[in-house]
Amino acid sequence: MDIDFYRKWAYQKMIESSQSNMWEGHLACAVIALTQLLEEKLVPALLEDLIRKNLVKIVDEHANEQQYRVNKEYEGFTAQMMRLLVQDNHSCHALGHDVIYTFFLLSTLSRSDIPATAELFDAIGKIVRSFAESGPGFVTVNGENIVIDPDGIPNTGLRLQLTPETVLDLLHNFQRPLQMEKGDMQLGHILTHGHAIVEMKQAYRNYVHDNLDPAFYARINILTYANTLEENRVESDSAVTESELNPLEPSFWEQALAESRHGHYYKYAYSYLRLCRMSGRSPSDFRSFQRIL
Repeated sequence: MDIDFYRKWAYQKMIESSQSNMWEGHLACAVIALTQLLEEKLVPALLEDLIRKNLVKIVDEHANEQQYRVNKEYEGFTAQMMRLLVQDNHSCHALGHDVIYTFFLLSTLSRSDIPATAELFDAIGKIVRSFAESGPGFVTVNGENIVIDPDGIPNTGLRLQLTPETVLDLLHNFQRPLQMEKGDMQLGHILTHGHAIVEMKQAYRNYVHDNLDPAFYARINILTYANTLEENRVESDSAVTESELNPLEPSFWEQALAESRHGHYYKYAYSYLRLCRMSGRSPSDFRSFQRIL
């Protein structure tokens, strides 16, 4: 199966998730991430067969009800999508999922001749509006999933120019107890959310300036505040295992094949390796990356 097969699968998954469960769009993003890992050759060639096995598994286990209907292209898809995304930028947008979904979709659309249809536009538009209405989502504190209102907590004052370098540094340096991260994978969302903002500012500078940043900083505020509520602190750095999970090694993809976690392994690997390439860094120490798995 060629890459375009997986693109069409991802577009259809977005459409069907808009009709049932918007969170299933994570699977579409995961498949797109894997195809772009292969296209951009972000991993050694010897891993390509393992990555394709992961692609086959996710498509087989989460089959769509229908195939993507390739018909008339929706004119101005990107421009209309960006206007929709930024028009309500002061909402927390489920803390960035609208940006993550939109980035992955627009990124893969720009790489092929498969048309973006009106049905696809209506679907992603519905998902973006649903995220704007869904609230900030939960955070794990003291073993429980709680919702923290971003407007009701202290502001950390953290503001920085979001670049590949600063997103990577924030991921590496942000301290979070291990049991909290295992409960909700928030550091991974810092990675994918920050990556999406960086890429979209570069690709769509006519639409995006700093108007995608507020939800990102709201997430940082929430995680910083949540740390103060945690009673049983087991810092993540003290619990790193001796066997390092590294997306440049077969063991990472073998474990992903066994436990994909809604495709988070795939999105995290793509965002991390892509940011490293954009920043000119050669990834060598994956201990802090491993915290998010």
